[in-house]
Amino acid sequence: MWVEFYTLPKGRGISCEHCGAYILNVNVIHFDNGFTLKCGSECFGKLMKRADLSEYSIRALKRTLNSLKHYNESISKWSQWETPEEAEADGCSQRIEAPESPRTWRIRTQKEFEEERAFLLNQFFPAQIRRREEEMKDRFKNVCLPPD
Repeated sequence: MWVEFYTLPKGRGISCEHCGAYILNVNVIHFDNGFTLKCGSECFGKLMKRADLSEYSIRALKRTLNSLKHYNESISKWSQWETPEEAEADGCSQRIEAPESPRTWRIRTQKEFEEERAFLLNQFFPAQIRRREEEMKDRFKNVCLPPD
């Protein structure tokens, strides 16, 4: 494992990959198994005190795999639903605020449902899956999961 440190210019910070806080001082931990973690100084200190740093990358990989599973399940559900009523009956809220009457909620129209479905299936979910897969390629190059 090795660590690098850099400071970003004001207004150009990033989110800590450990806690999500906005950071300018970035500690990059490069694990021997190929995983990298960008975190702030406080999280870096906390992680350095922990004995299970190698397990941290495995848990992070499992979280990424779970998010991919979630996106694939969502694609499956949205592909099956033909109407907003079907989606609503399956537990996917199709209630939106009525533009003509603020603070009044109504179920989506068929046209609105189809537009939302097309956006999710053709743009949102594929983009999220690509982003997660790229993250896995970049951050988890040589990680091997132990058998459950």
